[in-house]
Amino acid sequence: MSSLFLLLPAPAASPTGEYAYAQSSDGQHVQHSGQAAASMLPAAGRADAVVAVVAWQMLSWHRIALPPGLNPHSRRQQPRLRAALEGLLEEKLLDDPQSLHLALAPQIHQAESCWVAVCDKQWLRSHLKHLEASGHTVARLVPEIAPAAEARLWALGDAEQPWLLACGVHGLSSLASLPLKTDASVIAALLAALPADAALQAEPQLTRLMEGNQAWNRPVEIQPPAQRLLAAARSPWDLAQFEFNLGTRTRWRRRLQEAWQSFSRAPQWRAARWGAALAVAAQLVGLNAWAWKENRAIEQRQQQAVQTLKDTFPRIPVVVDAAVQMQRELDLLRSASGALSAGDLEPLLAASAQIPGIQAATGLQYQERQLRIQGLALDGQAAADAQQSLAGSGLRLERSGNDWVLQAEASL
Repeated sequence: MSSLFLLLPAPAASPTGEYAYAQSSDGQHVQHSGQAAASMLPAAGRADAVVAVVAWQMLSWHRIALPPGLNPHSRRQQPRLRAALEGLLEEKLLDDPQSLHLALAPQIHQAESCWVAVCDKQWLRSHLKHLEASGHTVARLVPEIAPAAEARLWALGDAEQPWLLACGVHGLSSLASLPLKTDASVIAALLAALPADAALQAEPQLTRLMEGNQAWNRPVEIQPPAQRLLAAARSPWDLAQFEFNLGTRTRWRRRLQEAWQSFSRAPQWRAARWGAALAVAAQLVGLNAWAWKENRAIEQRQQQAVQTLKDTFPRIPVVVDAAVQMQRELDLLRSASGALSAGDLEPLLAASAQIPGIQAATGLQYQERQLRIQGLALDGQAAADAQQSLAGSGLRLERSGNDWVLQAEASL
Protein backbone atom coordinates (compact mmCIF):
# COMPACT_ATOMS: atom_id res chain seq x y z
CA MET A 1 0.00 0.00 0.00
CA SER A 2 1.26 3.48 -0.79
CA SER A 3 -0.02 7.03 -0.52
CA LEU A 4 0.09 9.53 -3.35
CA PHE A 5 1.08 13.15 -2.75
CA LEU A 6 0.38 15.67 -5.53
CA LEU A 7 1.38 19.29 -5.98
CA LEU A 8 -1.37 21.47 -7.42
CA PRO A 9 0.66 23.81 -9.61
CA ALA A 10 0.27 27.55 -10.03
CA PRO A 11 -1.84 28.93 -12.93
CA ALA A 12 1.24 28.92 -15.15
CA ALA A 13 0.46 25.19 -15.52
CA SER A 14 -3.00 24.48 -16.78
CA PRO A 15 -5.33 22.13 -14.86
CA THR A 16 -4.88 19.60 -17.65
CA GLY A 17 -1.07 19.79 -17.42
CA GLU A 18 1.36 17.73 -15.38
CA TYR A 19 1.56 17.28 -11.61
CA ALA A 20 4.65 16.77 -9.51
CA TYR A 21 4.02 13.74 -7.30
CA ALA A 22 5.59 11.49 -4.70
CA GLN A 23 4.70 8.02 -3.47
CA SER A 24 5.37 6.78 0.04
CA SER A 25 4.30 3.81 2.14
CA ASP A 26 5.04 5.41 5.53
CA GLY A 27 4.76 9.15 4.89
CA GLN A 28 8.45 9.56 5.73
CA HIS A 29 10.43 8.15 2.83
CA VAL A 30 9.89 8.70 -0.89
CA GLN A 31 9.55 5.47 -2.84
CA HIS A 32 8.94 7.02 -6.24
CA SER A 33 8.57 10.57 -7.53
CA GLY A 34 8.24 12.38 -10.79
CA GLN A 35 5.96 14.51 -12.89
CA ALA A 36 3.08 13.26 -15.01
CA ALA A 37 -0.33 14.13 -16.36
CA ALA A 38 -3.32 13.26 -14.18
CA SER A 39 -4.23 10.24 -16.30
CA MET A 40 -0.68 8.87 -16.01
CA LEU A 41 -0.24 9.29 -12.24
CA PRO A 42 0.38 6.09 -10.26
CA ALA A 43 -2.55 4.77 -8.24
CA ALA A 44 -2.59 4.98 -4.44
CA GLY A 45 -3.33 1.96 -2.30
CA ARG A 46 -6.93 1.20 -1.43
CA ALA A 47 -6.49 1.92 2.27
CA ASP A 48 -4.52 5.12 1.74
CA ALA A 49 -5.41 8.64 0.73
CA VAL A 50 -4.49 10.97 -2.08
CA VAL A 51 -3.14 14.17 -0.56
CA ALA A 52 -3.16 17.33 -2.68
CA VAL A 53 -0.58 19.98 -1.79
CA VAL A 54 -1.46 23.55 -2.77
CA ALA A 55 1.53 25.43 -4.20
CA TRP A 56 2.75 28.24 -1.95
CA GLN A 57 2.35 30.80 -4.76
CA MET A 58 -1.42 30.15 -4.83
CA LEU A 59 -2.04 30.95 -1.18
CA SER A 60 -2.25 34.25 0.62
CA TRP A 61 -2.28 34.41 4.42
CA HIS A 62 -4.27 36.77 6.62
CA ARG A 63 -4.31 37.13 10.39
CA ILE A 64 -7.75 37.69 11.93
CA ALA A 65 -9.49 37.47 15.30
CA LEU A 66 -12.67 35.41 15.29
CA PRO A 67 -15.69 37.24 16.70
CA PRO A 68 -17.00 35.88 20.02
CA GLY A 69 -19.90 33.45 19.86
CA LEU A 70 -18.64 31.62 16.77
CA ASN A 71 -17.54 28.03 17.20
CA PRO A 72 -15.18 27.15 14.33
CA HIS A 73 -15.72 23.42 14.96
CA SER A 74 -19.52 23.47 14.79
CA ARG A 75 -20.99 22.25 11.50
CA ARG A 76 -24.20 24.18 12.11
CA GLN A 77 -22.30 27.47 12.37
CA GLN A 78 -20.32 26.97 9.16
CA PRO A 79 -22.51 29.38 7.09
CA ARG A 80 -22.22 32.06 9.80
CA LEU A 81 -18.49 31.44 10.08
CA ARG A 82 -17.99 31.78 6.33
CA ALA A 83 -19.99 35.03 6.27
CA ALA A 84 -17.98 36.39 9.21
CA LEU A 85 -14.69 35.58 7.47
CA GLU A 86 -15.82 37.30 4.29
CA GLY A 87 -16.70 40.41 6.30
CA LEU A 88 -13.38 40.43 8.14
CA LEU A 89 -11.31 39.92 4.99
CA GLU A 90 -13.30 42.06 2.56
CA GLU A 91 -10.96 45.06 2.82
CA LYS A 92 -7.82 42.90 2.78
CA LEU A 93 -8.60 41.00 -0.42
CA LEU A 94 -8.29 42.26 -3.96
CA ASP A 95 -10.90 39.85 -5.33
CA ASP A 96 -14.50 39.24 -4.37
CA PRO A 97 -14.45 37.03 -1.23
CA GLN A 98 -17.20 34.83 -2.72
CA SER A 99 -14.84 33.82 -5.54
CA LEU A 100 -12.15 32.73 -3.08
CA HIS A 101 -11.73 29.64 -0.96
CA LEU A 102 -11.07 30.31 2.72
CA ALA A 103 -9.63 27.89 5.27
CA LEU A 104 -9.02 28.39 8.98
CA ALA A 105 -5.92 27.28 10.84
CA PRO A 106 -6.24 23.94 12.68
CA GLN A 107 -6.92 23.61 16.41
CA ILE A 108 -8.28 27.08 17.00
CA HIS A 109 -10.72 28.23 19.68
CA GLN A 110 -13.49 30.82 19.90
CA ALA A 111 -12.47 34.50 20.01
CA GLU A 112 -8.86 33.55 19.13
CA SER A 113 -6.53 35.19 16.64
CA CYS A 114 -5.62 32.80 13.84
CA TRP A 115 -4.43 32.51 10.25
CA VAL A 116 -6.76 32.19 7.28
CA ALA A 117 -5.50 30.66 4.03
CA VAL A 118 -6.99 32.11 0.83
CA CYS A 119 -6.81 30.80 -2.72
CA ASP A 120 -8.79 31.02 -5.96
CA LYS A 121 -11.90 28.85 -5.68
CA GLN A 122 -12.31 28.12 -9.37
CA TRP A 123 -8.65 27.16 -9.78
CA LEU A 124 -8.88 24.72 -6.87
CA ARG A 125 -12.19 23.23 -8.03
CA SER A 126 -10.89 22.67 -11.58
CA HIS A 127 -7.86 20.74 -10.31
CA LEU A 128 -9.93 18.56 -7.96
CA LYS A 129 -12.47 17.76 -10.67
CA HIS A 130 -9.75 16.94 -13.18
CA LEU A 131 -8.01 14.62 -10.71
CA GLU A 132 -11.26 12.91 -9.78
CA ALA A 133 -12.13 12.37 -13.43
CA SER A 134 -8.74 10.69 -13.80
CA GLY A 135 -9.45 8.30 -10.92
CA HIS A 136 -7.66 10.19 -8.13
CA THR A 137 -10.13 11.38 -5.48
CA VAL A 138 -8.37 13.79 -3.12
CA ALA A 139 -8.92 13.04 0.58
CA ARG A 140 -6.97 15.96 2.03
CA LEU A 141 -5.78 19.44 1.05
CA VAL A 142 -2.66 20.89 2.65
CA PRO A 143 -0.51 23.98 1.98
CA GLU A 144 2.99 23.50 0.64
CA ILE A 145 4.33 25.94 3.24
CA ALA A 146 2.32 27.59 6.03
CA PRO A 147 3.13 30.36 8.53
CA ALA A 148 4.84 29.18 11.69
CA ALA A 149 6.74 30.61 14.63
CA GLU A 150 9.68 28.25 14.06
CA ALA A 151 12.49 30.02 12.20
CA ARG A 152 13.10 28.28 8.87
CA LEU A 153 14.22 29.17 5.34
CA TRP A 154 13.42 27.65 1.96
CA ALA A 155 15.05 28.27 -1.41
CA LEU A 156 12.57 27.21 -4.09
CA GLY A 157 12.11 27.45 -7.83
CA ASP A 158 14.51 27.12 -10.72
CA ALA A 159 17.84 28.82 -11.34
CA GLU A 160 16.17 31.50 -13.49
CA GLN A 161 13.49 32.54 -10.95
CA PRO A 162 14.50 31.37 -7.47
CA TRP A 163 12.50 32.39 -4.42
CA LEU A 164 13.36 32.66 -0.74
CA LEU A 165 10.67 31.90 1.86
CA ALA A 166 11.09 32.45 5.59
CA CYS A 167 9.08 31.56 8.69
CA GLY A 168 9.45 32.98 12.19
CA VAL A 169 10.78 36.43 11.26
CA HIS A 170 11.44 38.29 14.55
CA GLY A 171 10.04 35.22 16.32
CA LEU A 172 6.55 35.85 14.97
CA SER A 173 4.21 33.32 13.40
CA SER A 174 4.57 34.54 9.83
CA LEU A 175 5.59 33.66 6.29
CA ALA A 176 7.70 36.01 4.18
CA SER A 177 8.71 35.56 0.53
CA LEU A 178 10.94 37.50 -1.83
CA PRO A 179 12.92 36.79 -5.03
CA LEU A 180 16.28 35.23 -4.24
CA LYS A 181 17.95 37.47 -6.82
CA THR A 182 16.76 40.63 -5.13
CA ASP A 183 19.04 43.27 -3.60
CA ALA A 184 21.60 41.75 -1.21
CA SER A 185 20.76 44.27 1.51
CA VAL A 186 17.13 43.11 1.56
CA ILE A 187 18.18 39.49 1.99
CA ALA A 188 20.68 40.52 4.66
CA ALA A 189 17.91 42.33 6.57
CA LEU A 190 15.72 39.26 6.38
CA LEU A 191 18.53 36.99 7.61
CA ALA A 192 19.27 39.38 10.45
CA ALA A 193 15.69 38.97 11.67
CA LEU A 194 16.20 35.19 11.98
CA PRO A 195 18.37 33.17 14.36
CA ALA A 196 21.78 32.20 13.02
CA ASP A 197 20.94 28.52 13.39
CA ALA A 198 17.67 28.71 11.43
CA ALA A 199 17.45 25.75 9.07
CA LEU A 200 17.92 26.47 5.38
CA GLN A 201 16.44 23.95 2.95
CA ALA A 202 17.08 24.37 -0.75
CA GLU A 203 16.11 22.48 -3.86
CA PRO A 204 19.02 20.64 -5.50
CA GLN A 205 19.36 23.07 -8.41
CA LEU A 206 19.81 25.99 -5.99
CA THR A 207 22.31 24.54 -3.54
CA ARG A 208 25.37 25.73 -5.45
CA LEU A 209 23.94 29.24 -5.61
CA MET A 210 23.31 29.23 -1.86
CA GLU A 211 26.63 27.71 -0.84
CA GLY A 212 28.57 30.06 -3.09
CA ASN A 213 27.16 33.11 -1.33
CA GLN A 214 29.20 33.88 1.81
CA ALA A 215 26.44 36.17 3.09
CA TRP A 216 24.37 33.14 4.13
CA ASN A 217 26.98 31.82 6.56
CA ARG A 218 24.88 28.78 7.41
CA PRO A 219 24.73 25.16 6.25
CA VAL A 220 22.38 24.27 3.41
CA GLU A 221 20.21 21.16 3.54
CA ILE A 222 19.10 19.66 0.23
CA GLN A 223 15.34 19.10 0.12
CA PRO A 224 14.00 17.68 -3.16
CA PRO A 225 10.46 18.73 -4.10
CA ALA A 226 9.14 15.21 -3.42
CA GLN A 227 10.43 15.32 0.16
CA ARG A 228 8.78 18.70 0.65
CA LEU A 229 5.43 17.21 -0.41
CA LEU A 230 5.72 14.59 2.34
CA ALA A 231 6.70 17.24 4.87
CA ALA A 232 3.67 19.33 3.90
CA ALA A 233 1.36 16.33 4.38
CA ARG A 234 2.64 15.87 7.94
CA SER A 235 1.48 19.34 8.94
CA PRO A 236 -1.80 19.70 10.91
CA TRP A 237 -3.32 21.88 8.21
CA ASP A 238 -6.32 20.76 6.18
CA LEU A 239 -7.67 23.21 3.62
CA ALA A 240 -10.71 21.04 2.80
CA GLN A 241 -13.25 23.29 4.53
CA PHE A 242 -16.65 24.86 3.82
CA GLU A 243 -17.78 23.90 0.28
CA PHE A 244 -14.68 21.70 -0.13
CA ASN A 245 -15.38 19.79 3.09
CA LEU A 246 -14.78 16.10 2.46
CA GLY A 247 -17.15 14.93 5.19
CA THR A 248 -16.71 13.93 8.83
CA ARG A 249 -16.49 10.19 8.16
CA THR A 250 -13.87 10.67 5.48
CA ARG A 251 -11.80 12.89 7.76
CA TRP A 252 -11.90 10.50 10.69
CA ARG A 253 -11.12 7.54 8.45
CA ARG A 254 -8.22 9.41 6.89
CA ARG A 255 -6.87 10.49 10.29
CA LEU A 256 -7.04 6.93 11.60
CA GLN A 257 -5.31 5.67 8.47
CA GLU A 258 -2.57 8.29 8.80
CA ALA A 259 -2.11 7.49 12.49
CA TRP A 260 -1.90 3.76 11.76
CA GLN A 261 0.54 4.25 8.88
CA SER A 262 2.73 6.49 11.03
CA PHE A 263 2.70 4.02 13.91
CA SER A 264 3.23 0.92 11.77
CA ARG A 265 5.97 2.25 9.48
CA ALA A 266 7.57 5.45 10.80
CA PRO A 267 11.10 4.94 12.25
CA GLN A 268 10.40 7.06 15.33
CA TRP A 269 7.70 4.59 16.40
CA ARG A 270 9.94 1.52 16.11
CA ALA A 271 10.52 1.31 19.87
CA ALA A 272 6.78 1.68 20.53
CA ARG A 273 6.02 -1.07 18.00
CA TRP A 274 8.48 -3.43 19.69
CA GLY A 275 7.02 -2.55 23.08
CA ALA A 276 3.47 -3.21 21.88
CA ALA A 277 4.53 -6.52 20.30
CA LEU A 278 6.26 -7.61 23.51
CA ALA A 279 3.21 -6.60 25.57
CA VAL A 280 0.90 -8.63 23.31
CA ALA A 281 3.30 -11.60 23.43
CA ALA A 282 3.46 -11.40 27.23
CA GLN A 283 -0.33 -11.32 27.41
CA LEU A 284 -0.63 -14.35 25.14
CA VAL A 285 1.95 -16.29 27.17
CA GLY A 286 0.17 -15.31 30.40
CA LEU A 287 -3.24 -16.32 29.08
CA ASN A 288 -1.93 -19.66 27.85
CA ALA A 289 -0.26 -20.31 31.20
CA TRP A 290 -3.44 -19.40 33.07
CA ALA A 291 -5.55 -21.62 30.78
CA TRP A 292 -3.12 -24.52 31.27
CA LYS A 293 -3.32 -24.07 35.04
CA GLU A 294 -7.13 -24.00 35.00
CA ASN A 295 -7.29 -27.09 32.78
CA ARG A 296 -4.96 -28.92 35.14
CA ALA A 297 -7.16 -27.98 38.10
CA ILE A 298 -10.28 -29.24 36.30
CA GLU A 299 -8.56 -32.51 35.39
CA GLN A 300 -7.45 -32.99 38.99
CA ARG A 301 -11.00 -32.45 40.29
CA GLN A 302 -12.35 -34.91 37.74
CA GLN A 303 -9.74 -37.47 38.75
CA GLN A 304 -10.61 -36.94 42.41
CA ALA A 305 -14.32 -37.52 41.66
CA VAL A 306 -13.52 -40.72 39.77
CA GLN A 307 -11.28 -41.94 42.57
CA THR A 308 -13.95 -41.13 45.18
CA LEU A 309 -16.52 -43.14 43.21
CA LYS A 310 -14.17 -46.11 42.90
CA ASP A 311 -13.29 -46.02 46.58
CA THR A 312 -16.95 -45.72 47.68
CA PHE A 313 -18.44 -48.16 45.18
CA PRO A 314 -15.66 -50.52 44.12
CA ARG A 315 -18.14 -52.83 42.35
CA ILE A 316 -18.58 -50.25 39.51
CA PRO A 317 -16.35 -51.61 36.70
CA VAL A 318 -16.30 -48.61 34.31
CA VAL A 319 -16.57 -44.91 35.18
CA VAL A 320 -18.29 -42.88 32.47
CA ASP A 321 -19.76 -39.92 34.39
CA ALA A 322 -18.68 -39.95 38.02
CA ALA A 323 -21.27 -37.42 39.19
CA VAL A 324 -24.24 -39.19 37.57
CA GLN A 325 -23.10 -42.62 38.66
CA MET A 326 -22.50 -41.44 42.23
CA GLN A 327 -26.00 -39.94 42.38
CA ARG A 328 -27.53 -43.15 41.05
CA GLU A 329 -25.75 -45.31 43.61
CA LEU A 330 -26.76 -42.97 46.44
CA ASP A 331 -30.39 -43.11 45.32
CA LEU A 332 -30.25 -46.91 45.31
CA LEU A 333 -28.80 -46.98 48.81
CA ARG A 334 -31.41 -44.53 50.05
CA SER A 335 -34.22 -46.58 48.52
CA ALA A 336 -32.87 -49.80 50.03
CA SER A 337 -32.70 -48.24 53.48
CA GLY A 338 -36.23 -46.80 53.22
CA ALA A 339 -35.02 -43.19 53.73
CA LEU A 340 -36.65 -40.37 51.81
CA SER A 341 -34.67 -38.23 49.37
CA ALA A 342 -35.29 -34.64 48.42
CA GLY A 343 -36.80 -35.81 45.14
CA ASP A 344 -39.43 -38.07 46.66
CA LEU A 345 -43.11 -37.13 46.77
CA GLU A 346 -43.39 -36.41 50.51
CA PRO A 347 -40.48 -33.88 50.69
CA LEU A 348 -41.69 -32.15 47.50
CA LEU A 349 -45.25 -31.84 48.86
CA ALA A 350 -43.97 -30.46 52.14
CA ALA A 351 -41.78 -27.93 50.33
CA SER A 352 -44.61 -26.85 48.00
CA ALA A 353 -46.43 -25.45 51.05
CA GLN A 354 -43.87 -22.59 51.02
CA ILE A 355 -45.02 -21.44 47.56
CA PRO A 356 -47.34 -18.38 47.76
CA GLY A 357 -50.87 -19.13 46.48
CA ILE A 358 -50.36 -22.92 46.40
CA GLN A 359 -53.90 -23.29 47.78
CA ALA A 360 -55.25 -22.03 44.44
CA ALA A 361 -53.52 -24.80 42.47
CA THR A 362 -55.91 -26.95 40.43
CA GLY A 363 -53.78 -30.09 40.30
CA LEU A 364 -50.59 -31.87 41.39
CA GLN A 365 -48.80 -34.54 39.39
CA TYR A 366 -45.70 -36.46 40.53
CA GLN A 367 -43.66 -38.19 37.87
CA GLU A 368 -39.95 -38.90 37.35
CA ARG A 369 -39.03 -37.26 40.66
CA GLN A 370 -40.77 -34.02 39.64
CA LEU A 371 -43.87 -32.41 41.15
CA ARG A 372 -45.88 -30.60 38.47
CA ILE A 373 -48.19 -27.91 39.89
CA GLN A 374 -51.12 -26.90 37.67
CA GLY A 375 -53.19 -23.74 37.86
CA LEU A 376 -50.65 -21.85 39.99
CA ALA A 377 -50.50 -18.11 39.24
CA LEU A 378 -47.27 -16.40 40.32
CA ASP A 379 -46.19 -12.90 39.34
CA GLY A 380 -42.55 -12.05 38.79
CA GLN A 381 -41.70 -10.96 42.32
CA ALA A 382 -43.59 -13.84 44.00
CA ALA A 383 -41.91 -16.38 41.72
CA ALA A 384 -38.46 -14.90 42.45
CA ASP A 385 -39.09 -15.01 46.21
CA ALA A 386 -40.33 -18.62 46.06
CA GLN A 387 -37.38 -19.73 43.92
CA GLN A 388 -34.91 -18.08 46.29
CA SER A 389 -36.55 -19.68 49.35
CA LEU A 390 -36.64 -23.18 47.83
CA ALA A 391 -33.05 -22.92 46.54
CA GLY A 392 -31.90 -22.84 50.15
CA SER A 393 -33.49 -26.27 50.62
CA GLY A 394 -31.82 -27.76 47.56
CA LEU A 395 -34.94 -27.51 45.39
CA ARG A 396 -35.58 -25.82 42.07
CA LEU A 397 -38.86 -24.25 40.95
CA GLU A 398 -39.19 -23.65 37.19
CA ARG A 399 -41.95 -22.67 34.83
CA SER A 400 -42.96 -25.25 32.23
CA GLY A 401 -45.64 -23.90 29.87
CA ASN A 402 -48.64 -22.96 32.02
CA ASP A 403 -47.46 -25.14 34.92
CA TRP A 404 -44.72 -24.95 37.55
CA VAL A 405 -42.30 -27.82 38.16
CA LEU A 406 -40.69 -28.47 41.55
CA GLN A 407 -37.73 -30.84 41.71
CA ALA A 408 -34.53 -31.47 43.66
CA GLU A 409 -31.26 -29.90 42.59
CA ALA A 410 -28.54 -32.34 41.54
CA SER A 411 -26.38 -32.96 44.56
CA LEU A 412 -23.27 -33.76 42.53
